[in-house]
Amino acid sequence: MKATTSRQFPSLAAWSVKLIGAILIVSSLVDYLILLIPPNLLNRGWQLSVTSQLVDRGIVPMVGMGLVLIGFWMDSVTSGGSQKPIKALVDLRFWIALLASVLGLLYLLLFPLHLNNTRLARAEALSQIQQQASQAETQLETQLGSDQFQQQVEQRKNLLKNQFSSVIQNEEQLNQLLAREDLPQQVKDVLEQSKTNPQVLEQFLEQQADSLPTQLLTQIRERQQQLEEQAKTRSLKSSLQTGISSLLLAIGYIGVGFTGLKGVGILGGGRRKPPAG
Repeated sequence: MKATTSRQFPSLAAWSVKLIGAILIVSSLVDYLILLIPPNLLNRGWQLSVTSQLVDRGIVPMVGMGLVLIGFWMDSVTSGGSQKPIKALVDLRFWIALLASVLGLLYLLLFPLHLNNTRLARAEALSQIQQQASQAETQLETQLGSDQFQQQVEQRKNLLKNQFSSVIQNEEQLNQLLAREDLPQQVKDVLEQSKTNPQVLEQFLEQQADSLPTQLLTQIRERQQQLEEQAKTRSLKSSLQTGISSLLLAIGYIGVGFTGLKGVGILGGGRRKPPAG
């Protein structure tokens, strides 16, 4: 009774491992099919999204294949290598190896496809950023030449002049401002000099108004540079993360497929024959 139980437990364990592995494989394949629905093969964004998700989930079928093969190994150990050879087409290991080979080819093809798509997507993003920046500069030039903009600048200058004058006349507020570390030194100098020479404040405000167009243009170009750097960084991260992962998955699946096909006798070497008793 004990001997029967000791033989049944490894057999049950091997069956359970193979079942779990098969479930992982089938569920992953169903997941892959769902990702492809609805297909939009000519859309670069769809290609990038599907490729990233396929690569992110690519390790799951490999784990399932590993469990199935471990289950067969456990059966072999339990039987002491006395299992009868079966035809490849009815051997689950053959289909596992065939599926691994197909997935290996798939991920191998996804590697250059994803690199090319990220390159094209980066070029498109940079072109859009450049176009938006050019439009913003054109709008700025139009605004600078309008009477409405000049009026807004004049109103802003008068508002600042009144605020500065109010602070200069109030000694307590002036000292508080001068004591602030975050206040630019240039503004502090203007406040101190304006107490004895009001013309200094007028000149400062005129300089600020004259430099406003340059400041606005600089902001547009700095924003453009920031967006370009972000686009390049995203593209590089996607290329490295998804591209390298896809290549590693391809190597892993091709290795499993080659070893499996060789083990069932499809490739050179053939299936090992049991030793003569």
